[in-house]
Amino acid sequence: MADIASIIERHASRLAVPGVLSVRPGSHLVGDWLTDRPAIVVTVEPGAGAGAGLPRDLEGVPVDVRVASEAKRMQLADPEAYARVVGPTPDTGAVPEFAGERRMVGAGILAPEGLGLDDGLDASLRDYSTARSSKTQLAYTPAPGVALTPIEGDATITLSASPDSGWPTLEAFLTATETTLTVGLYDFTSSHVLTTVETVLAGREVKLVLDHPARNPTADQSDEQTVAALTAAFGSKFEQAWALERSDPLASAWIFPSAYHIKVAVRDHAAVWLSSGNWNNSNQPDIDPVATPADAAEARTRDRDWHVVVQSAELARVFEAYLLHDLSIARAHNQRLLSEPLDTAFFPPLVQTPPFGGFTAALTISGSIRIDPLLTPDPGSYAHAVAELIASATTSLHLQFQYIELPKTPTAATQPFLDLVQAVIGRQKAGVEVKIIMSQFETAGYLEQLQALGLDVVHDVKLQNNVHNKGIVVDGRSVLVSSQNWSSAGTLTNRDASVILHSAEAAAYFDGLFLHDWEHLAARKTAVD
Repeated sequence: MADIASIIERHASRLAVPGVLSVRPGSHLVGDWLTDRPAIVVTVEPGAGAGAGLPRDLEGVPVDVRVASEAKRMQLADPEAYARVVGPTPDTGAVPEFAGERRMVGAGILAPEGLGLDDGLDASLRDYSTARSSKTQLAYTPAPGVALTPIEGDATITLSASPDSGWPTLEAFLTATETTLTVGLYDFTSSHVLTTVETVLAGREVKLVLDHPARNPTADQSDEQTVAALTAAFGSKFEQAWALERSDPLASAWIFPSAYHIKVAVRDHAAVWLSSGNWNNSNQPDIDPVATPADAAEARTRDRDWHVVVQSAELARVFEAYLLHDLSIARAHNQRLLSEPLDTAFFPPLVQTPPFGGFTAALTISGSIRIDPLLTPDPGSYAHAVAELIASATTSLHLQFQYIELPKTPTAATQPFLDLVQAVIGRQKAGVEVKIIMSQFETAGYLEQLQALGLDVVHDVKLQNNVHNKGIVVDGRSVLVSSQNWSSAGTLTNRDASVILHSAEAAAYFDGLFLHDWEHLAARKTAVD
């Protein structure tokens, strides 16, 4: 991109026309999709006439004129407002940042450092709450007495996905509880899940570690109201703590800088529900389109998530030990404040997928299966194991993620995440069939960053509305079901959980869902930032 930057320098006056917000090196868009041709990307204000008079090309390099989204306009024109109302990740409004982007001011061009953004922080880790300033950071410690090592033996596993069969499967899992339920969640704001817990778990013990995110636009109640309802319903049989996440106003110390993003429940010390989705209406809609065709329309506005229920006392012991360890530490550092948790002003608009080609019922499999439990931020767990999984692909590698957000300033600390992306690039170069689906939040700028790193975005990527999944299928023989978003925070510092199932049956189930989405719901069409 050095030559493009030089061209921009030489022709600065021709680019400084009314309505231009920024100029940077980038990639050429044709229609709604990237090409691998370099371009000068010019971001302009919304409105008729903005950028009028810009050249079509400079020194043979095309000039791509892109109308700024509201978040991009705010990032460039009012960085303080952007930091105040936009969240830290693509799904909460963050737009990509480019070291070589130059903000236009009047008839001139500011150098990249003139953007006024916090260049020293990875966008996925930037804390947008003032609550962190007085908090003490606690060292992370793993749960004692258990190890994150492969588990191999007889297991019964129920496979499901939202919006197809996620809620009927979770409802059955909760209903089967006999004595105890131990839960770690990012968000619990769905009334139908809350009502089910209150009803079918009456008289049982419930333990919950919960994050405190900005209220989900589909929420029936806040996370605080959920906790209040459970306290009233279960009394002394309910134990709860707010996770030690840095911006949570009800936590007086922090361990997790960005999120307690886990989605795990352990039933009766014997079975584990693990998912990419929360207990909210986006991820666990109260529909059953497999059995009720009329639910197909609502399914188009709900999220794609993968879920597993694993009946294995050994796996349950590992995950429950971690959840109880998190609960014990968090309870010692919770506080009651009058302040409310931060609510960002950004809420993504409701979007639809195309019509589904069909819906997939849950499937239960049994037999001797190797299961790899993975947790972050445990060193050497997720990033190492998933890089090995990807590198093992010899025929096909299918990935479905909400987004892939590269660190703006790579460091030694973020290298294990970059190694994951490089592992995918390595499989592309080795001739493996690589297919990647991401959500509508993976806008053109994020795709350009991946392309600059070496990923073949032009041919191997599609975008699909409402993807909340974080799953990988390798060679039709192994599958990752996880809650880790692909960012530095998601793969390294958040509390998140995964399992790798080394099972051709499980891999075939989730690969069928992936290929359905690739053919029916995903497309090569992207929005600009």
